[in-house]
Amino acid sequence: MVAEPVQATVETLRSAYLRVSDFLVSSLDQLPDPTSIKNSRLFQYLSTSTQQPPGPNILANHTSLKQKYNDHKYEILSVLTVGLGVAGYYYYQKRLLAPYRNKQNKRRVPKLANGARRDVVLVVGSPTEPLTRLLAIDFEKRGFIVYLTILDDKDFKYIQSNGITDDINYLNLNESDNYDVAFRKFSHLLNVKVVPFQGAEPHVLKLSAVVFTPNLYFPLGPIENIPMSSWAKLQDKLGVYFRIIGSGLLDIVRDQHSKVIGIVPTIVSSLQMPYHAPETILQNSLKSLFAILAKELSPQGISVTQIRLGNLNLSNTRVLPASRATRVSNIVEAEVRSWSEEMRSVYGNDFQKAQARSSPIGSSLKTKGLRDLHHLLFDLIFSRSRNPLVVYYGTGARAYDRITSFLPVSFLELIS
Repeated sequence: MVAEPVQATVETLRSAYLRVSDFLVSSLDQLPDPTSIKNSRLFQYLSTSTQQPPGPNILANHTSLKQKYNDHKYEILSVLTVGLGVAGYYYYQKRLLAPYRNKQNKRRVPKLANGARRDVVLVVGSPTEPLTRLLAIDFEKRGFIVYLTILDDKDFKYIQSNGITDDINYLNLNESDNYDVAFRKFSHLLNVKVVPFQGAEPHVLKLSAVVFTPNLYFPLGPIENIPMSSWAKLQDKLGVYFRIIGSGLLDIVRDQHSKVIGIVPTIVSSLQMPYHAPETILQNSLKSLFAILAKELSPQGISVTQIRLGNLNLSNTRVLPASRATRVSNIVEAEVRSWSEEMRSVYGNDFQKAQARSSPIGSSLKTKGLRDLHHLLFDLIFSRSRNPLVVYYGTGARAYDRITSFLPVSFLELIS
């Protein structure tokens, strides 16, 4: 039964092949002889006619344009770079940020059916830093259960004398030399069932995100004039990140499917500005740390995102450019007066000039406030899609990071 249809199909294909072959052979016989084509007048005319050479004006214009390009190629490349940067910034603002800006919700953390809070945010940073406190307070107001780290005795004393708010909890990493103990307690806290009020159904907490907040205050001055105690403190600040990551925090993140967000200022570290060595070294180290951490944890489904900060306005009041310049000048003069006579004679004038011209892009304009930063953090935490490795916030953040990545060092010396 099966052989008959198969045999019929084979015969049909063979018949079609033979008909096509006969058609091709008959068509080939009707083609003219190649020798007659070669000896035809049309072929001889086409073979003997040559293309007219370009006129002298065209050659002269081409040579002139090429010479002008060679003479001004760096200026042309700079203009193209700025144009591409502006176009990229426009695309980023209009297309990529539009979905976040057009959201009409108030960005509140969803609660359980009984009204209890469940989502936890661990803020890793010093409570003595103003930005850390402001972020922790905003997280709590939006409905998170906030845990803020206490990293050393200075943080503990600050909390004792300057309570931020009664609604913020603290993870004391200063109780023991071993961070593992504190993180085991924190992990146990997340896995113990909570009864928010009598008669309510128990539930467990969910660590939604771990947010690393930045240090904003660093010593200024020549490298050789910075005391060893300042370098030791810088090393301790960087070491805290390694100790936290290597003491069980990532086990909690994996278990809770949490997001990891690192906030890193980027302008000074991108430009590698003189007399800002401690700040530049720490910030560039953190950029590399979070970039490598993101690549290592990505196969495990863990999102690690850097927020690279530009200029921010941490207060609600607008500071006029003249007032800002006066304040910076006073700080610089006070710093120079604290140096030895030898350091002042060697570095004093250049230090003051460098600080006077080191105002970043947009510092004389209206800088961004914290409202959109709060929104950005909230959107990254609750994003259902994969978060990008790096996002930018603040005036000049993207511009400086992009410019310093491909412009030659000789050009960067003009703006740093």
